[in-house]
Amino acid sequence: MLHSGWNAPEERTDGILPRQSRSPGAFTDRGKRASALPEGPLACHHDAGRLSPAGIERMRGRKNTTQGRGSMSAFSFECLSGPHEGERFAINTARVVLGRHPSCEVPILDTSVSRHHAAITREGERLLIEDLRSRNGTTVNGRRLAGRRLLAHGDEIVVGSQRMRFVDARAAVGGGDETTYQENDEEFVASSAGSSLIVSQMELPSPSADDVLAGHAEAQLRALFGINRAIGNSLSLKEVLPRLLDGLFDIYPQAERGFVLLCEPGSGRLLLKEKKFRTLQEQGPLRLSQSVLDAVTRSRRAILSNDLMADERFDASQSIMAGPMRSVMCVPISRADGEVIGVVQLDSRESGLGFRQRDLEVLAGVAGAAAQAVEQALAHDARVVQEKLKRDLEIAHRVQQGLLPSKPPEIDGYEVFDFYESAQHVGGDYFNYVPLSEGRMAVVLADVSGKGVSAALVMATLAADVRYCLASEPDLVAAVTKINESFCQNGWDERFATFVVVVIDPCRHRATLVNAGHLPVYVRDAQGGVQGVGPEQGGLPLGMDPGGSFRSSQIDIAPGTTLVLFTDGISEAMDIEDHIYGLDRLEALVAQPAGSAEEIGRRILTDVERHAAGQARSDDMCLLCVGRPAHGGGGAIRAGSPRRPGRPLA
Repeated sequence: MLHSGWNAPEERTDGILPRQSRSPGAFTDRGKRASALPEGPLACHHDAGRLSPAGIERMRGRKNTTQGRGSMSAFSFECLSGPHEGERFAINTARVVLGRHPSCEVPILDTSVSRHHAAITREGERLLIEDLRSRNGTTVNGRRLAGRRLLAHGDEIVVGSQRMRFVDARAAVGGGDETTYQENDEEFVASSAGSSLIVSQMELPSPSADDVLAGHAEAQLRALFGINRAIGNSLSLKEVLPRLLDGLFDIYPQAERGFVLLCEPGSGRLLLKEKKFRTLQEQGPLRLSQSVLDAVTRSRRAILSNDLMADERFDASQSIMAGPMRSVMCVPISRADGEVIGVVQLDSRESGLGFRQRDLEVLAGVAGAAAQAVEQALAHDARVVQEKLKRDLEIAHRVQQGLLPSKPPEIDGYEVFDFYESAQHVGGDYFNYVPLSEGRMAVVLADVSGKGVSAALVMATLAADVRYCLASEPDLVAAVTKINESFCQNGWDERFATFVVVVIDPCRHRATLVNAGHLPVYVRDAQGGVQGVGPEQGGLPLGMDPGGSFRSSQIDIAPGTTLVLFTDGISEAMDIEDHIYGLDRLEALVAQPAGSAEEIGRRILTDVERHAAGQARSDDMCLLCVGRPAHGGGGAIRAGSPRRPGRPLA
């Protein structure tokens, strides 16, 4: 028999979201700014007679003319693509939060953006950005953000599908259009200082041509022989790229700096992988020409640029003056099919002793020979990463198994059967048994959204909260409420967890159950009648609402009664035609005659395995059966996995 108890939620005045105070400059429900409010942290401007979204200055093709050292409005962001493409917002306070939540100073309407995704903070004359543990992360100039990072004029930030460029009006006055990249703790600036700097271009030689660079065969052979010998036995990029630059510095004594940049998989952005200097590195950020890099990767041609300082169009450019490189060679590193995977650049301050056409030809030949070594090194490094990931997952699997009970508990007068199998090395399904006072036992089952390592990490934190709250709070509804509050406070962002807990009192033969958004718990009586206790009798999943309320159900456990708890890996198992197993089939199977909880559990596993017919698992599977035998007795039974040799289902 079921008896429902209800804990009435506190009265809410604003729907699901908790009440929030409006920040200065917020918008009313009708999209109009309250006239009595002062200007908020972000300058908001009219465009075509309407207001842009809060915190966004809608600008298309207009330059930010706000300048002046120390002025907060000297900093702004231009939206290059994404839901706010063409718009710009200026920063007017010491801290600005970007995210999908309406309370953010910069709301971004994009489901790939977390509710509170990233924050921008001003410290004196510096602006720093940090990721707020977002689900998809934040990238700056193609690098995933870890910790806080100083922003420089021209930095490109990606938040979800929103791509933005940081503008410092003080740096933009000089007219230099730069992008700052970061390698470890060092930076270099790629300046788009005009493609007119190119004075010579040449097609890359075909690797199969017999007459490649015949006019400079001696120099090319010397270069190829030395570099091939140096990198021939190298396996990883950390070995190949330094040896490549060492060989090039031997060939070109006039070279003062050397760089190797490789294309990032997916985005195609050039990332600095290796650098070399003839003398000590100059102070400040390194500077490279963005136009030359772009021209090389687009055209797949080797490029020679000479006498940058003599070009009158760049006399006033601070970006060029800060890095006075007169002679530059840049060649692509290409696969056999012509795809560019990176570039090699050498440069020198001396135009008189700089590079010539024959130097470019030799460098192009060297890059062609080095491409195969780079490809092999990339493949090697990828294999190393995969092997390390595999070892890490094996360790994570052992750790997660340690969080799960090693065997079912002994409950006087009851029989307990359990089964668990993750779809990957680690998973988000969780079950446990928590001993309570007066001989009671809490049976817990949860399913964290998602799969793999991230879900397993959430599960590990949830496991600790569950054990603590159930042991310290005698009221089950209050305990689940605390678990939900802790889950929300942990900032798992879009993560949630369906959760069900059943407290068995073997002395009174009574169970108290709370179902937080989980699949129904089937209660089977001795005659085969089945009743489901679903989330409509409990509450929302954990993590959905910090102020969520839950209610409990009371279950009388007569002889022959069995409780069946399961995750969606059971009910949603797919056959070869993508038909799910389904709750109806599962309920009908539970209703069939059975003499014990073990018999019901093994019957379910056998039928699910028959339905899946060898299909690969797409979700974790967990099944718990707790029964009071019709004629006394009891015990703990651990099910064998159908995927492990020597441990049959029946």
